This record gives sequence, structure tokens and C-alpha cells, in this order.
Amino acid sequence: MSELLTQHQAQFEKLWEVFSEWNSKINLSAIRERDEVFEKHFEDSLLITQFFDLNDKKILDLGSGGGFPALPLAIATNAHITCLDSIGKKMNAVTDMARTLQLKNIQTMQGRFEDFAHMRNYREQYDIVLARAVAPWNILLEYALPFVKLGGSFIAYQGPAIVEELINFSGLEKKLGGEIVRRGQAILGESERYFIEVRKEKPTPKIYPRENGIPRKNPLV
Repeated sequence: MSELLTQHQAQFEKLWEVFSEWNSKINLSAIRERDEVFEKHFEDSLLITQFFDLNDKKILDLGSGGGFPALPLAIATNAHITCLDSIGKKMNAVTDMARTLQLKNIQTMQGRFEDFAHMRNYREQYDIVLARAVAPWNILLEYALPFVKLGGSFIAYQGPAIVEELINFSGLEKKLGGEIVRRGQAILGESERYFIEVRKEKPTPKIYPRENGIPRKNPLV
């Protein structure tokens, strides 16, 4: 068990309780056993803190789903975290879990990445954008970089497939105003987790992200 998880054990036990209750209602995750939830959701969410200081940062969690990594990070850091997901019932669940745990540093929004990224209040407004198991690398870049402010970073939680994707899509981040500046790797149980940091060096061209559904149907190359 990680040091941060141990330090906040009581809150994570409470999170497990409320997450388990919600998961039985609306299927937030296929992972249901306590030990697996602690490892594959809680500890995995916290791995990023080995490589990056998130404290006091304005963070956007893209595709939060059941609230990961947002909820564990809101417990373990004082980052200001906004969750964005297209599924309203999941965001309602995350809102309720955050309220139950009295987490004042997290909020939720329901909608499409492609829409929010073109709104003035959200475009290029975040110190850090996070995405955990949301989409392949070339799709993620188009979704995430428009939200990152100049000098800020997009940090992706990725599995081993990212090694080949970085080769296949080498340089694509530059097209969207980014530069890969850091890579981290951690082992959790039998799994490998990679963290890729893309710093925002230039404004993302206004055309990106393209209209709803286009990034997935016709990914950038």
C-alpha cells in the first residue's frame, strides 16, 4: 500500500464504501472486489504523485468515469480538480461521493470534450490535464491539449501500448502545440503504468478538437 494511501486510510475506506454502493447501482467499474479497487483504482490513481507535484494546480480530469484518478487525488493532494465526462449519471455519482467525503477541491461537468474545448472558460485554462485509459495516443492529444494553458502540461496515464504509439505518432504533439518533456514508468502488481508529460509550448490551432465524434472516427496521424 502506498504511503499516501496509508496516510489517508480512513478517507479511502469511506471512498471504498460509497464507490461500492454506487457501483452496484450504475456499474461504474467492472472492478468490484475491495482489494482490486484499492490497487487498480486507488493506488493506480496515486502513482502519478511519484513523478509530478499536483498540489495547488488547476487540474482537468478528462473522461473521469467513476471518478478516477480525480477522487483519490482530491483526497491525497490539495489540487483543484474538475472532472469532465459525457455520461451524466457517472458525474452525479462522483459529485455525491465527493460530497460524502467532504472534498471541497473537486467539481464535475457533464458534456463532450469537443464542445467544452471550444468554450472560452475552459480552453487553455488548466495547469494540468489528466486522462486515464481514455483513448489511444493520437486521439488523446486532440482531446487534451486544447484545454492546457501555455506552459501547462497534459499528463496521460497509459499502459504498455504507449511505447509503440509514441513511435507511430512521433511528433504529432507538435501539431497541437505540445512537446513531450518527460516519461515515467511504475510497476503496480503485475501491471506497468506509463506517464507521458506533454508541455504546452504554443496555442493549439483553433480547428482542434474537430467536431463531435470526428477525433475517434478519423484520428490524426
